[in-house]
Amino acid sequence: MNRQQTNQINKLKDFEKYFAENYYFGAAKSKSVFSYMENNSRVCLTAPHSTKSTVSRLVKGSDLYTGSLVKYLGETCNLSYIVRNKYYHKKCMLSSFILKNNLEQHYFLDIHAMKDRPFDLAVGIGYCSPKDYEKELLLIKKLCKKYQLKYVVNHPAYTGQRGLTGKLQHQLSKAAVLQLEWSKKFRDFEHNPNEVTKITLPFIKELALNLNKLNKRKLSHKITAKYTLWQRLKNRIVFLLSRP
Repeated sequence: MNRQQTNQINKLKDFEKYFAENYYFGAAKSKSVFSYMENNSRVCLTAPHSTKSTVSRLVKGSDLYTGSLVKYLGETCNLSYIVRNKYYHKKCMLSSFILKNNLEQHYFLDIHAMKDRPFDLAVGIGYCSPKDYEKELLLIKKLCKKYQLKYVVNHPAYTGQRGLTGKLQHQLSKAAVLQLEWSKKFRDFEHNPNEVTKITLPFIKELALNLNKLNKRKLSHKITAKYTLWQRLKNRIVFLLSRP
């Protein structure tokens, strides 16, 4: 690694220590579960599982390294961001935090971790169709080609319907949000520093800055879909038909 990469990794490690406190239960002394940093950007990066959380009354493990990636990009690229600071024994949704603090004017890039798959990146567009997200998906296609990443859109396990993407689409008449699920190879900067510094960080940075420039109205999708079994089946059919 060169000096710049070494500095990046050291900074990421410093950020990760905060989320890793108490075996990834996070900073117990933090006053709030989530923290928001405003950097006057329309795009807002989010890491809702940077520490452990409660899902269906059970403890969900953290999405390792997502908090430090989001915080690093937020601070070095002047992008607004939200991270989870600590575990809370009750269900605490990022969508509720966003609506309570009137932050829905942002375009959210929701960063998550997925287990090993035959692809590197899973893009979730919730209840919308690929046509609705045409501009975003075109950017992602170009970036995946540039960085030689294998990706899928709305894989049945990673649609984002149960997370921030689906929640905001369900609660707002219009929502601008996109879920990005990364495999461990492209998050684990301790064991894969080259992949993270040369691919993951510049990929998210370019996507965020490009989305930041696009017309707001063209990236706000009208939502009519509801949480129904038929909609979930429809999304699965669309995904299967869209595969090469």
